[in-house]
Amino acid sequence: MKLFVTRTSPYARKALVVLHEKGLTDQVAVQAVDPWSDPPDLLGATPFAKVPALVLDDGAVLVESPMIAEYLDALVQQPRLLPETGAARWEVLRRAGWAQALADAAFAAVIEARRPPGEQSAAWIARQRAALRRALPVLEAQAPPPDRRFDLGDAALACALAYLDFRHADLGWRKAAPHLAGWLDRACERPSLRATAFA
Repeated sequence: MKLFVTRTSPYARKALVVLHEKGLTDQVAVQAVDPWSDPPDLLGATPFAKVPALVLDDGAVLVESPMIAEYLDALVQQPRLLPETGAARWEVLRRAGWAQALADAAFAAVIEARRPPGEQSAAWIARQRAALRRALPVLEAQAPPPDRRFDLGDAALACALAYLDFRHADLGWRKAAPHLAGWLDRACERPSLRATAFA
């Protein structure tokens, strides 16, 4: 299998974290690409030129980080990052969805700010950053307990919050959400997160 990534993407990082957590790094070749340059290898896998993209051994291609993370989790039974059924599964997916929405708002603001100055929408950037500010108190109230087993929701949240550090440090999110910040610092001690740091 081959996983296309870029080391500045919160979505690609989530897939990489799962790859490490599941012990699959020797079974999946990781290819770093710049999706904005439309590299032929990536376009050959997916016309969307988005990362992450996972090419399976039979040539099928999975796109979008939630699907890739779930697929990788299912390849190896232990440790399960996403319960197979029941209320526990939906709780992990709920938390993963909140983290995805956080990453989406942060990423959208970054991409908009990269457009040529005359084409940028300051209102759109402000809207995304306002969403981040509204979401942080809600997520702070749901900060993971220190003794919870690391799961897919935690992987998604760690990648989203670390992306705020990486691209939106000026938000001062750590001061607004000190419990989340402390949790992230502890989570980033995991080998999977150390190995996938934004670069």
